[in-house]
Amino acid sequence: MKFIPVLFIFKASLLLAGALPVFFEGNQKIAERELYSAVNLYKPYFYEFYKKKPSIDPKTVMLLSETIKNYYRSRGFFHTSVTHAKSDDSIVITISEEAPIIIANITTISKLDISLQINFKEGDIFNPEKFTQSKKEIKLLYANNSYCNASLIAKAWVDTETNYAYLMYEAIPNDICYFGFIEIIPSENIDADIIESLLYIKENELFSLSEITKSYESIYANEGISKAIIDTKVDANNSVQTTVSVSENEKPIRFHAGLGINSNEGVTGSLGVKHRNLYSNLKTLSFDTRVSEIQQTIKTNFDMPLAGRESTGVEFGFENEKFIGFKESRTYGTLFLKQIEKPNIFKESLFFDNSQTYNSSDLLLYPDGNLLVISPKLEWKYDVRDNILDPSTGYFINSEAMGSWLCEVSDATYYKMKFSGGYILPLNPSALALKATFGSLHIYQGDIPKSYLFYAGGMYSNRAYGYRKLSSKNDTGESIGSSSILETSVEYRFPIYGEFKGVVFNDNTYIGKREVPDYDKGYFSAGVGIRYKTPIGPIAVDVGFDMANPTEQYALHFHIGELF
Repeated sequence: MKFIPVLFIFKASLLLAGALPVFFEGNQKIAERELYSAVNLYKPYFYEFYKKKPSIDPKTVMLLSETIKNYYRSRGFFHTSVTHAKSDDSIVITISEEAPIIIANITTISKLDISLQINFKEGDIFNPEKFTQSKKEIKLLYANNSYCNASLIAKAWVDTETNYAYLMYEAIPNDICYFGFIEIIPSENIDADIIESLLYIKENELFSLSEITKSYESIYANEGISKAIIDTKVDANNSVQTTVSVSENEKPIRFHAGLGINSNEGVTGSLGVKHRNLYSNLKTLSFDTRVSEIQQTIKTNFDMPLAGRESTGVEFGFENEKFIGFKESRTYGTLFLKQIEKPNIFKESLFFDNSQTYNSSDLLLYPDGNLLVISPKLEWKYDVRDNILDPSTGYFINSEAMGSWLCEVSDATYYKMKFSGGYILPLNPSALALKATFGSLHIYQGDIPKSYLFYAGGMYSNRAYGYRKLSSKNDTGESIGSSSILETSVEYRFPIYGEFKGVVFNDNTYIGKREVPDYDKGYFSAGVGIRYKTPIGPIAVDVGFDMANPTEQYALHFHIGELF
């Protein structure tokens, strides 16, 4: 039996003088785009038509072939052969992958359960990069469980004659660690107590690398900070001495502009400016405007951090919006207090809303006039998804409740609440995504703006219908909004080829004219979608059909990013 050590590769930087386009053929297990990346070449996406095809200098083709061969070895294909052919206008790299190395046995000795950190099982193709990553994950697991001095012995034996690999992991935890003295080095315009309030580490508490990571995330959530360093040192008593320092953003004023399009609002444009460290200690002041085909908004926001990962602030704005059957403009203001205890976000606010209804198509349903509503509001968000735009695992919960009472300064006694949650179950390489939303509104006295009602339909709702086109109806069949709603969505997300993914989904909606939906009447839809992965998130197109009337009731939706 012949054993050889695991080999690791480097990516070659290739010269492009007198370059020719390069193509791959014969690769079955590794995608073409991944091979280009392995040799430091970039294959443009279909929308980057203005960029050139990946090319190399013909003189470097031998180096490229060897790099591809080594890359296959790093993925468990130790017998792969790579040849090349040059012509006057291109270079073709031919790959013969051959049989891969298979994991025959995995042995583990560990105080903690490390099965989830070993991202393969017996019978899988051996991947040296995954093996290296598993070692990092095991060390991270111990560090997150207060073992700052844990050691790991991990070995991989590869038999190239039988094409089997044998893996062994032995974790030695050593003693538990605690955070010791924490030194904070403030900057010129950010005080030490403000920096301390952003940290999740405390003196004499159990050491955890995840708490340091959360501290980094908390610090960088403030745009006025450009750099943060949390330096740790373990002493002889397993006490972790910590030094925290930050650097301010040298250009605190930032301008932004954007242009986009989606099936709900059509073409949208935004413009704004933000001061990210106004008068020191990470206070922010921003002015923003956003314009779409159905909504125009101008707002200003002031936010001031407090001790204990809290912040307070105010927001004022003007908004004009087009609904089915009427238009509504409002001047609003909000006073808020927010607490961030990752992954939780709590927010308490007092909302002032002076709303005017105009251009009504039905004065009985949508009477023209002004309404003033002052509403206390509570919000709670919990989010542990791994990525907001393109999640592959995790779950989230969003909840909000608001209400008011009829008095001299408020035109209604009412309550409104909304709860939603979602869960993404990884099935590698596919995923199952689930979401549910419940909303209820009840008016005891007076009246509230009709925009407070629930409107279903659209890309974040029932996708067999257009935006806000699924709701309770008046006598002429127009959508008039609903006082309650229950919606569920199920998506199966699966790879197709390369950067393309497919989606099969089911959306279900129940609505009602009272505070509880009418469960005797439901709207059920099914559909398909396609995703194309880009650096800014997947470009998505969905088409949904009402299951009771698919030939007449359907809708097309497009957006960037997964819906949940």
